[in-house]
Amino acid sequence: DVLGSYSTYYGDGDEGRTMNVESGAQHVGGTLVQPGEEVSVNALMEPYTEENGYAPAPSYENGEVVDSYGGGICQVSTTLYMSLLRAELEITERHNHSMIVNYVKPSMDAAISEGYKDLKFTNNLETPIYIEGYTSGGEVGFVVYGQEYRPAGRSVTYESETLETIEPEVELTASQDSFGTITQTGSPHTGYNACLWKIVSENGKETKEQVNSSTYNMTPEKYSVGVRTDSAEAESKLRAAIDANDLNQVYEVINTYG
Repeated sequence: DVLGSYSTYYGDGDEGRTMNVESGAQHVGGTLVQPGEEVSVNALMEPYTEENGYAPAPSYENGEVVDSYGGGICQVSTTLYMSLLRAELEITERHNHSMIVNYVKPSMDAAISEGYKDLKFTNNLETPIYIEGYTSGGEVGFVVYGQEYRPAGRSVTYESETLETIEPEVELTASQDSFGTITQTGSPHTGYNACLWKIVSENGKETKEQVNSSTYNMTPEKYSVGVRTDSAEAESKLRAAIDANDLNQVYEVINTYG
């Protein structure tokens, strides 16, 4: 019986990321879990090396986007997480990303970071389960098979709720580039506080319980502004605008002295 399934779209963009998602799905797919057994999803997919089918691709690290081997495998763990929730298996460890992702709604993600974050679950049923993984047409998905144990007419859905939205700020720094040179050095990310609800409908009655809560960091829109000039007054005015983190004031100074 199909106990739970879920899929997300990863597209055909970054070649390394595509390779990592497809490789991760292959490593997780085919897993048989006995009753009472706990599984570490990180252990199923590691090591994140070229020899194990992974390539460098963008990933989150300390609030920044950097290239690392296995970048994108969090989409694999996230997709599996939602499949496991739909099968109503016991989740023993789950972490949200440091910043929001775009392939699921807030609080539906499950981040993986070797030696730091993991997705773990336990087969809390009396019979084995089998996990099938697939990638097709830019979509990655998992199907959890086992012996259906829930009564007919029972339905389970999951609902994401955003509790707070934190808009990105601007962060300016001075550089020794020519006066008025503005370079974007970091992309903004909106911050969120969110939670996930499990909604069960059975025999005309509906119950609702919270599954998790998640905090996603806001990251500012970063610019470096060149202040190198022979005019001490112009440099002083520009540095004051930079210290105030006021991009409009920066442009005013540049237009005045540029």
